[in-house]
Amino acid sequence: MTEEQPRIVVGFDGSDESVAALVSTLGIARGLDATVEVVTSWRWPITWSTPPVAHAWSPHEDAEEIRSHAEQIVTEHAPAGVRATARTVEAGAAAGLVDAAAGAELLVVGNRGRGGFRGLLLGSVSSACLHHAPCPVLVHRGPAGTESDRGKEIVVGVDGSHESGQALRYAVRLARRLGLPVRTVTTWQWPPALNRDAPPFDYWTPEGEARATASSALDAAEDLLDDDVALTSQLIEGPPAAVLIEESRNAAVLVLGSRGLGGFQGMLVGSVSQECAQHAGCPVLVHRG
Repeated sequence: MTEEQPRIVVGFDGSDESVAALVSTLGIARGLDATVEVVTSWRWPITWSTPPVAHAWSPHEDAEEIRSHAEQIVTEHAPAGVRATARTVEAGAAAGLVDAAAGAELLVVGNRGRGGFRGLLLGSVSSACLHHAPCPVLVHRGPAGTESDRGKEIVVGVDGSHESGQALRYAVRLARRLGLPVRTVTTWQWPPALNRDAPPFDYWTPEGEARATASSALDAAEDLLDDDVALTSQLIEGPPAAVLIEESRNAAVLVLGSRGLGGFQGMLVGSVSQECAQHAGCPVLVHRG
């Protein structure tokens, strides 16, 4: 192991969702030749003006028990050669994860977590990480599964924005390391104000524009392509979020940009990425930058 190894940070609060996220992260780390850092956050409830007297309940002790649970999961599930550490941090859940993710290859969170004092991976926390993390964020959805249970391709939403182009480039690099093919999906719709049966333009259709968008995206990632990465593209008519969620059903991971184009081409706006993170049938990786 060297200091140059990429690092994956995963939030853990002991919930079923965070257990599944940790188990899956250990498998991803093997493919990426990365180390794993498990982070559990804790803090005194803000309604308490002072910490309680000695021998009373402590959120720190609670967090240490959760950390110990994470270490047991690592012992049971970490593939050979994958190094993982676990620690607790005194911070709010989102703030602690965002800080820990500085310099990381990836931040992994469950789509939901515990509530109350032990609330680490609530939907609001995952959402905050999507908006503020300094690295790509993977929102894990569904139970932990073996590699044979997962989809066999990476699906990437492409809408012509800079963010979706960067997401595609990241997906190609990820696919090479995980040994998976990549399929880009570009959606198109007729604007409601236009009559698709009698379009006002002889030179423009939304499908034609989507085809040009998909082609330019493939050209932008051409320098990363080689025989070891299979890349295909697909045009699908329909609302962006609904299409991407449907296409995620059999995917290993759905990769999106954090934001996208607005107007008629509005595919990967923040609301679409957020909706996919909430409802996709596979883990959703949102690329930031």
